[in-house]
Amino acid sequence: MEEWIASFHILSLGPIWVYIIKGTVFTLLISVTAIAFSLVFSSVLALLRNYATAPQYKPFYLAAVWYIEIFRNTPLLLWIFVAIVFCPVPDMFGHPLFGLTSVETKMLFKAAVALTLFETACIAEIIRGGLNAVPKGQFETPTLRASA
Repeated sequence: MEEWIASFHILSLGPIWVYIIKGTVFTLLISVTAIAFSLVFSSVLALLRNYATAPQYKPFYLAAVWYIEIFRNTPLLLWIFVAIVFCPVPDMFGHPLFGLTSVETKMLFKAAVALTLFETACIAEIIRGGLNAVPKGQFETPTLRASA
């Protein structure tokens, strides 16, 4: 029992809490950034996958299907690895920003890219499911009216 209690002694040290809070803020920053970009990209993908069925839009439809299927059916850890190893970082993220070091800002960018790539596919399927759940009678279609 004393060993268990002694293991929590580290939490009484001040620098440990600074480290935990900094990590929490870093994680929230990555998550908010990735979700914001994912919502935009996934809306486009969902619309392409649902409504780009005409022959002239077939390449866009196929690109959306391939993107969604590849990124949804592979683990997030793979995309984190790919982004960390292969993703180039813009010069803007090579400098200290928001109180983070240059290494931390580079990792912030790479982590946000990996999470955005993965979450875009997942959110696109959620949006597509919502679009498909609307009954045909309740879906408003534009009609052309002749001017009098």
